[in-house]
Amino acid sequence: MRPRTLATAAVSLLLLVAGITAAPAVDARAPPTPICGVCDLDRTTSNGVPIVADDSSLTVTVHGDGSTTWAARVDLEAGVDALSANESLRRAVVDDAVRDGIADPSDVDSRIDGGTLLVDYRDADATERHLGVVVFTPLTPASPSAPFAIGGEGPRYLGTDRLVVRGDPGWSVRGVGNANGSAGRLVWTREAGDPDDDGRVFVGVTRDPVAVEAGSVLPGLRARIGRLLTGNTF
Repeated sequence: MRPRTLATAAVSLLLLVAGITAAPAVDARAPPTPICGVCDLDRTTSNGVPIVADDSSLTVTVHGDGSTTWAARVDLEAGVDALSANESLRRAVVDDAVRDGIADPSDVDSRIDGGTLLVDYRDADATERHLGVVVFTPLTPASPSAPFAIGGEGPRYLGTDRLVVRGDPGWSVRGVGNANGSAGRLVWTREAGDPDDDGRVFVGVTRDPVAVEAGSVLPGLRARIGRLLTGNTF
């Protein structure tokens, strides 16, 4: 999804060891990005119809073949009738909103169930596979690959009330950051977070989550090496 190279990791490590700190006066990164774009719906259609999200959740499943599936559940505060009655409108709103998030979505499918908007999509390029583990990369913003260049992707915030990253049956997801880990999955909630002045809860992920199959030999070491091969320095 985003280029990760060993060269980038090596440069970062050398800079750290040398004690060199680059501190530009202006943060040149892109603006913060919601993990779930459709979960944070708040827009008005060309016909003046408001579409507004209320409670929401997103579950990302990391599969052993490296693909990922994303399932969003969005209770709507406004716009249920409009999206129920007009399939073309629903598709247009959803297709636009999912691209506000961190995924590169494909096979987008949406439907209304009562007052809830259900959206499923896939991202085939959200992982890297190394040594039999699957590294889930979108939660850590990509930086420029050229040494000393500024810029890069913005930090990630939830954009939803609950985010779950899990593996296939028989796989567990290991991660670092401010997630709660249980039953082989990672869970972030808005309720447990510390919102900024704009109400955004950032995930605080500095190293990529890794899906590891049960029974793997040296799973911790595999996860660490998998992260290193994607460009994580620690």
